Amino acid sequence: MELACPSCKSDNTQRLAVIYEGGLSDINTKSKGTAIGFGRGGIGVGVGGSKTTGTSQTAASQRAAPPQKKRYLKPLLAIFGVFVLLTLSAGTKNSFVAGALNIGWLAASAGWVYYAFQYNSKTWPPLKATWDNSFLCNRCNEIFSLGSK
Repeated sequence: MELACPSCKSDNTQRLAVIYEGGLSDINTKSKGTAIGFGRGGIGVGVGGSKTTGTSQTAASQRAAPPQKKRYLKPLLAIFGVFVLLTLSAGTKNSFVAGALNIGWLAASAGWVYYAFQYNSKTWPPLKATWDNSFLCNRCNEIFSLGSK
């Protein structure tokens, strides 16, 4: 199947998923070292080591990245942190204020969970389907989609 760019009609195209995966590299390194030093206090010996793990990503891979689902944990922790700071700054002497802050925290958390669930179940699937069928023209740098199948 030949895929031609709708803008420049070039057949030099590539699926976004291939660009995305091709631009990811796992990093896993270890290093060890020893040293001997002489000084006024005598001889010193040092031993050290380090370990690095992670992922490296190219700019093209970042551009071709799939749409992300909304996360639950980090936003909920941020909401919790905000309400802890509000509670500490307001003081807990007034039980009405403390109760209002607790209700606010519960409402904000429930609101985020509802929003993220709705996004992940209704908005994200069509975005992902479009991304699955999207291509990049290597001639004019146009991203185009064949439509979801």
